[in-house]
Amino acid sequence: MHARDPLGRAVAYAMDMLRQGAGIADVAERAGLVFSDQIGPHLRHIIEHYESFIAGLDQGVIDYDNRSRNRELERDASAARGRCEELIERYTARLAQPWPESLAVVFDGGIAGDDRFVSGSTPLRELLFLAGHAVHHYALLNLVMKQKGLVLPDSIGKAPATIRYEREKHA
Repeated sequence: MHARDPLGRAVAYAMDMLRQGAGIADVAERAGLVFSDQIGPHLRHIIEHYESFIAGLDQGVIDYDNRSRNRELERDASAARGRCEELIERYTARLAQPWPESLAVVFDGGIAGDDRFVSGSTPLRELLFLAGHAVHHYALLNLVMKQKGLVLPDSIGKAPATIRYEREKHA
């Protein structure tokens, strides 16, 4: 896969999002924040979604709801940062392998969580979902960090369309 292909660019985007997660964990740790308070649960959630994708890719079935919910990742900033770095390595290695053209994505649904849905998708679409999902959680974390007097880079928690709009508006 070539880095200029849409899928290659989406994998690079995934790795950038994981780097942002590692950076958030690093800032929280250096500031001495109680990681498990608000930051850790969001990062664990994001990390486990990226893990679910890469784990299900070869089987062609992605189940984001069947996650490990590893509490260590939400209690320990170093563990969360390390897992982000491991995932970056896994995504980098996965670039050299064949990718399926389509995927089945399994979702729990219904108000009581009693329904199971299966929907068709593609690796590209799921990578874009993961990035948008991470941006959403990073936006929440950006607010938490600001309330604690910490400033993250401006691009963290901001949708790419918003970044482009702001850039063009001020150009």
